[in-house]
Amino acid sequence: MGVPAPTSPPNESGYFLGTILIAGLVVLLVAVLQVDIEPGPIRPGAGSVLLGLYVLAWGFMFLASYFFSHKTFFFRGLIWVCEHLSFPASRKMAFFYFVLTLFIGGLTVLKGLALL
Repeated sequence: MGVPAPTSPPNESGYFLGTILIAGLVVLLVAVLQVDIEPGPIRPGAGSVLLGLYVLAWGFMFLASYFFSHKTFFFRGLIWVCEHLSFPASRKMAFFYFVLTLFIGGLTVLKGLALL
């Protein structure tokens, strides 16, 4: 007797969850735009911290989309980006985007807090 193949959970619409996640990103983006951020090197201040948190939020969205793409349309959209608009095209690109944003956003937060 063979082991039954694991079945993927059915897709949920997840309108409420998707809307909450998108609203959180919009709130962070508006907060970043409200703070005066000057072009050039990252300087300590609230603007840099908010920008870093915004970038980190996108990274965590990609990470969550790898594991929970069945939960909401938003996560399925992010996985679609990984599978169709990335090279190499794969779900695992979500990990790459997560690590990339973790590095960039983390450094931005640390610079914004004057810890680097």
